Amino acid sequence: MVKNVVTARRFTAMVSGYFPVGRTFGKLLLALIMFLPAAGARGEHYRQIVVVGSDNPSAVELNILDVLKQRILEKAEVGISSITSSGYPAQEGSAPGTLFLFAGIASGNTALNVVLESMWLTAVSAGDPGPEGFLFRAVPAGPGKRSVVILNGVDQRGLLYAVGAFLRECGYLPQAIEIGAVNRRTAPAFEIRGTQYGQSSVALTKAKARPWSREEKHRAILDLALAGANIFLTESTPKNELEELAFLKSFDLMACSVFHVNQAPAGNFPGEWRASESIGRPNYLCPSVPGAHRFILEECEKKVKNSPAYDFIQLKGGDGGGCECDRCKPYGNVFIHLSEKIAEILHRYHPKTRIYFTNQKFDNESDSAILHYLNEKPREWLWAWGYGPGSDATTWQPGHRQNHRMDLFRYPGFGPYGLYPKTLLHELPSRHKILYFNELTHWKYAQHGYAQMYPRADKDGNLPPRWSHEIYERRPDQTLTMVYNRLSFFAWPKYYHRVFNDLMRYGAGDITHSSGNHDHFNQWMWQRLLWNPRLETGEVVNEYAVAWFGREAAPLMSEALLQLESNLEELPDEPLQIKRGIEVYYRKVAEAGRKIPPHLLKNNWLWRMYMQKGALDRYIKLDLQQQLAVRQQVEQLAGAYPKNVSWTLLAGKIDKVLAQETPEMTRLRGEAEKLGEESNTLFGTRSEALFDLRHDYIGLGWLKRQIGRIQEAENEISRKQLVSMITDYEGRKINAIYDNLGTGNHAQHVTTGYPYDHGQPYVPTMLSEANRPSQRSMHFTQDEEQGVTLSYRDLPEGKRYQLRLTLVRPVFQERYLERMKQRSQSVYANGILLAQNLELPEGMSDFFTFDLPENCIRDGKLEIKLMPDPALRDRDRVSTEQWRNTGGWGTLLSEAWLIPEQE
Repeated sequence: MVKNVVTARRFTAMVSGYFPVGRTFGKLLLALIMFLPAAGARGEHYRQIVVVGSDNPSAVELNILDVLKQRILEKAEVGISSITSSGYPAQEGSAPGTLFLFAGIASGNTALNVVLESMWLTAVSAGDPGPEGFLFRAVPAGPGKRSVVILNGVDQRGLLYAVGAFLRECGYLPQAIEIGAVNRRTAPAFEIRGTQYGQSSVALTKAKARPWSREEKHRAILDLALAGANIFLTESTPKNELEELAFLKSFDLMACSVFHVNQAPAGNFPGEWRASESIGRPNYLCPSVPGAHRFILEECEKKVKNSPAYDFIQLKGGDGGGCECDRCKPYGNVFIHLSEKIAEILHRYHPKTRIYFTNQKFDNESDSAILHYLNEKPREWLWAWGYGPGSDATTWQPGHRQNHRMDLFRYPGFGPYGLYPKTLLHELPSRHKILYFNELTHWKYAQHGYAQMYPRADKDGNLPPRWSHEIYERRPDQTLTMVYNRLSFFAWPKYYHRVFNDLMRYGAGDITHSSGNHDHFNQWMWQRLLWNPRLETGEVVNEYAVAWFGREAAPLMSEALLQLESNLEELPDEPLQIKRGIEVYYRKVAEAGRKIPPHLLKNNWLWRMYMQKGALDRYIKLDLQQQLAVRQQVEQLAGAYPKNVSWTLLAGKIDKVLAQETPEMTRLRGEAEKLGEESNTLFGTRSEALFDLRHDYIGLGWLKRQIGRIQEAENEISRKQLVSMITDYEGRKINAIYDNLGTGNHAQHVTTGYPYDHGQPYVPTMLSEANRPSQRSMHFTQDEEQGVTLSYRDLPEGKRYQLRLTLVRPVFQERYLERMKQRSQSVYANGILLAQNLELPEGMSDFFTFDLPENCIRDGKLEIKLMPDPALRDRDRVSTEQWRNTGGWGTLLSEAWLIPEQE
């Protein structure tokens, strides 16, 4: 970590201590200092750079210095020459505008040692500042002196990180670089700092981005390495594997590979070997079948003996993988013993490889079995317990861990994220570490993402305790989520900073999960925090903005990044149609673009991605506004009924608004398309939303269907009821008791059931957009005997009621369809059957109305109970768990009205 840095907060405290007369003086002094130029913020200009390297540099050092030169020349036309340590002229003085840059490992660069000694500086070492650390010193020229920069690495990686720090510190003019005085001696706080790299399938297919070249892929790796990363998960194809390994080693970076413990290398195996994988994936083997067990080890031997050596191997336990069958119960016990045999094979060929496993989607019993195994005796083959999506026993993540450690929910401490790793660290033998595999790449349906739907009960029937609800009440904006994919361009500075500080204090580091470069800020910030976890959110955001957009644009881009995070979230008091932050973000990014010098802006693909996001968000907001305006018009005109109403005209208004663009929408789409073409040309990236912009955000399709039913109504009574559902949907004018079920909605009468999470990433094909938002969300039960239940009390005696329900069932993806046999449910009112095996409409909701029997309500109480489809009976445990994990439902209910008989 950085030494001897006085933050604003710490400085305030120091001043308050020195001046006990009060804090006013301290605050004034601090304010004055904040307006002074920061160290290195402005400095000398240099047109010539002389790089002084070692006499016998390693190939890695030469590669690092080549990157230094290339990255400078990409941004400024300066002269760069190189000399060796022995060729460095001893006499002082040089041409004005020349910078001498000493770079290398101190032990191999005599000139660097001489300069260090002349400045009374000690060379860096593994003890000071620490492994992989560096000294970065910039000293502008004094009278008769040379301008000097020192990049002194403890080791080869330390030199790479010093180069990264130098590149971030520089300002880039068209024909010069700018740098002021710098004095930084620093080393990383965490041993393991890594991630994945590449383009997402969404970018390549939905956004139609061009594939990266090899050089662009390597650039993406180096962008993160220069920020502090030291290890990368490599690609798995044999050709790419060797190529990527060679590249990583050319910069002394570490490589990690993944071994799926029970995955079959091919689909040709006996059917009885097939595992009961948690969501039914077919290409996994049951390790408890002797033949399959032997096959796994034989195939492991074949693969490993011909594979290159990796620094780390991740043995993947689940997501996908694992087996839910009775023979494997608890799977953790089978898994860890099999992993030991696999590790024996791995270490036979690659004895220095460090091995860790992940417990993704395991249950408490599996974790206990693994801990028992590890505590029996020393297990020297294992380095760490890997902790990824679905590992956490104190949060309900979409990875669907089977059950949770309810015994830990006593005192919240810093919140639910840290509860289990803190406990796990105490339960593990001291020789083993926790290595994280945090998922920072999805903005919804993710380990730490927005909760699209409130989490379902686990297999023990447990839901999160009330005090941990804050992490599940973070919802994605309900309009934006209809346009943007899970793998969409986003940034979460504030929330991920919180997650990092909750989690990382218990681990040795992190090799994060990334599915593309749409998570650019998140991955970059994580690497900077792994270097220095004491960085405040504002500090790391500003550092990112300076590094990628320059000093002049950095303040605006910093504000825009923080605004973007707020824009993405569903704000109950500020829905998208009035969310001012959409325009604020757009203006700030646009203004920042005007402050980025033209010679830097021309190649800045990243600014173009942020600007695309701004233009597209504004487009979506305008589209939502025009849809809401048409709905209001239709409701007002329908309210004039029974006067002359042209229902055909109203239906036409709906068709028109779903197809039309306002002039401003057209302009914004054109702007985003141009930016997308440019970002794709520059770096093979653009927003997938460009190809999926038009949606029915508010259920205008339902409104049009209702108009059609009004036109087809057989009598005036039916027509009036249909019209009233347009003009008074919740039934307030008729004193209906209305419950809107689903996540984040008001459903005070629900006593059994919980919001339906679909069991998988919600995809647009599951429910029609023509549904109103209230129809798209629902409560459900799983394999419980009692279905969704609503309870009413204090109802007046002798009053007749009508019950109206909104029902719909999702359209399942084909891979899950085989096990989804349920189609219907029964409806009871105080035990009286209202409907038996009532089939729910698929995709598009509809209303079902029942006249309650006169003697139904007793003592002012009424219980409406749904009961599941008989097709769900007599399932075995394994198929039930797979069914639950993929969105299986026993009963479903979107809305309910209890309507009193009208006078």
